[in-house]
Amino acid sequence: MQAIAAPSILQQISWTRLLQAVLILLLAWLLIRWISRSLEYLSVRVPRARFFFKRLEPVLRISLWFVAILLLFSLLAPSRETFLASIASFGLALGLGAQDLVKNVIGGLIILADRPYQLGDRVRIGDAYGEIDHIGLRSTKLTTPDDTRVTIPNSEILSRQVFNANSGVPDCQVVTDLYLPPDVPPAEAVQVGLEAAYSSPFLLSRKPVVVNLLDGFTEMPHLIVRVKAYVFDHRHENQMKSDITVRAKTEFLRRGWLQGWGQTPANLTAARNPAA
Repeated sequence: MQAIAAPSILQQISWTRLLQAVLILLLAWLLIRWISRSLEYLSVRVPRARFFFKRLEPVLRISLWFVAILLLFSLLAPSRETFLASIASFGLALGLGAQDLVKNVIGGLIILADRPYQLGDRVRIGDAYGEIDHIGLRSTKLTTPDDTRVTIPNSEILSRQVFNANSGVPDCQVVTDLYLPPDVPPAEAVQVGLEAAYSSPFLLSRKPVVVNLLDGFTEMPHLIVRVKAYVFDHRHENQMKSDITVRAKTEFLRRGWLQGWGQTPANLTAARNPAA
């Protein structure tokens, strides 16, 4: 089949058609760039519809590339027989020499269809955690909170667990752990955690705030105050954690709950019972 298709294609290729093929690729690339920038502009100007525009971008980009590739095949192999032979030869070449690429492309199509995440989502894939900023046919890219770009092949994503923090909406739950000595008043510790969360400017107030208490032990016993609250935009996740921590720790210090922190249990007992 390759022996029949190759001469037919080569005989029909001319400099004019090669120039047209280059123009098709260039126009497709320019159109995709314009669409990406336009949707990014709209997502900034209309924050409420940000995830709608983010959802459109990868679908339009991949669809345009497919249309451009089909136009190239149609241009370079105008007859039906030559077109089908070219497609078969191209598929055979991919199957033999680019198996990983084919797996990644299939993975990209499955991701677009199954939608475990979309552009703008905050996800954890393996050891990587951050915001999805690119979904391509070959790979998915995310940016971590410390501004590191991580590229993950789509074929690997299909065999991993994907944890999505917001699933296509701006808000997400933020969990902040605060640590205290084990003998502080538990009800007051819960109240301080609630007040720190409700006073944060990043809080999405229409969703509930929950504070749980847990006992912990590493080098010595301690109390964990776990504050669960929703941030109105997941991009402010770290700012909200820091804000709640600052507010709560300031109140802990004011109440004197952290004075014995870092002392050994024997010294702490002696300090609190001087008569003994």
